[in-house]
Amino acid sequence: MHALRNERGILMTFRWCVGLAALMVGVAVARTGHAAMPCLGDIQKFCSETPSGGDKIQACLKSHEADLSKSCKDHVDNLKTVAKELAAICLWDIERFCGDVAPGSGRIAACLQQHTNDLGPTCKDQIKKASKD
Repeated sequence: MHALRNERGILMTFRWCVGLAALMVGVAVARTGHAAMPCLGDIQKFCSETPSGGDKIQACLKSHEADLSKSCKDHVDNLKTVAKELAAICLWDIERFCGDVAPGSGRIAACLQQHTNDLGPTCKDQIKKASKD
């Protein structure tokens, strides 16, 4: 039973990482007015017919992952690294405030944003720092 709980915990942490990566992409879009610059050409090339909203652009890029430019691949890798770091730092806040939120489409990120004032100082600081990068 303990092994099953541990596997569920690892899966949930991975899902939180994905949600936090979506947060970082969302922050980049909000700050620049369009998708993060390193992937803009790839979005125009592969996903120009894809409607925006939700995680449709991300899904499109993922379906063309092997064909992405080096700069976009590097950017996505960096986002994954940042997301993993944030998930580790914010693990208890995610569990406390967002444990019942289904991962995907930025729902975990939105939940954290709704609870910004209630987050622990380390989590709150790391989210602010990541948003500025």
